[in-house]
Amino acid sequence: MSGVVFSGRASGRQRLSWDDIAALPGTLEHTSSAVAGAGGGAVPAAALVEIAQPDDDAAFCTVISTDGGYRASIPLSDLLEGGWVAFQADGRPLPASKGGPLRLTVAKGRTLCWNVKDVGELSFTAAKQPDSVPARPKH
Repeated sequence: MSGVVFSGRASGRQRLSWDDIAALPGTLEHTSSAVAGAGGGAVPAAALVEIAQPDDDAAFCTVISTDGGYRASIPLSDLLEGGWVAFQADGRPLPASKGGPLRLTVAKGRTLCWNVKDVGELSFTAAKQPDSVPARPKH
């Protein structure tokens, strides 16, 4: 089963499996209002960040898709305040057709490009990192 890897400026656990994520407290069962297009179970991104234990100087989290083809460098404060990680639909892993098996949505994020599908890694850094998000997205 899939999961997420933590890297960069973080001293906590290095990886969570899908089962680990499904067992986290604070899970929402019906997330259609919190996670656009997912509509299943989700956990607050803050729960994952707490387990990763980013260093005090970590100000950004670069969310990277499993294939490494998509990266979004998000201010950690925005991720903590409005980030949700969808992981299931109808009690099963979130399908790829809905951005799974893990999909990030940042409510009230500055851009929809922060809504990363097929999340594989959260990398914590002191400064914004290069990403594949356009400087001026058209949405």
